[in-house]
Parts: sequence; structure tokens; C-alpha cells
Amino acid sequence: MVTHSLPPTPGVCMHRGHRNQQEKNERKEKPPHTFDPVLLEFLVCLLSKKPLSYEALTNELIDEDLGIAYSIIDRIPNMIPQAARMIHQNKKQEEMEH
Repeated sequence: MVTHSLPPTPGVCMHRGHRNQQEKNERKEKPPHTFDPVLLEFLVCLLSKKPLSYEALTNELIDEDLGIAYSIIDRIPNMIPQAARMIHQNKKQEEMEH
């Protein structure tokens, strides 16, 4: 049986566990604790099921409707509702008070 393989791509190591030079350079460009905003396309609040926004100043994911913030630790969002921080009262409660 004859096996055909593609010629090696320059800069790509075919050994398991090795990354090519371009991936290493891209990794160096981002600080190790920076949140990747691409994740916002997939993440939603577990309580409201609505999209989240990223607040760079506090490094948190925010659900504006519920007024809660999920912390991000080492680029990993802590999406446990009990660990979320209250950032303001629910909008309905604010309207009732005014």
C-alpha cells in the first residue's frame, strides 16, 4: 500500500506537543492575563441567558440587565452565579425607587 503525504509546511513542526514559530510569536503578543474577546461570541450569563460585555478596567464580564459581574482569573471567566459581584440594583428596582 502506497501512502501519499503532503510536503511539510515551512515553520510547522509535525511532532506532537510542538508549536510552530508563528503560534509562539502570537502568544507572546498578548499579555498572559488578557481576556480574549472572541469568547464573548459564545458566552452568555447563566442566569439571564443574555450576552455579556467585557469591562477591561475591572477585567470582568458584565450582565447589565441583572447588574452582575463575573470575574476573570488567568484569562478564565468564573461563570459561577454565586461568585458574581453585584454592580448595581436591578433596573426595575431602580425605576420603582425614583
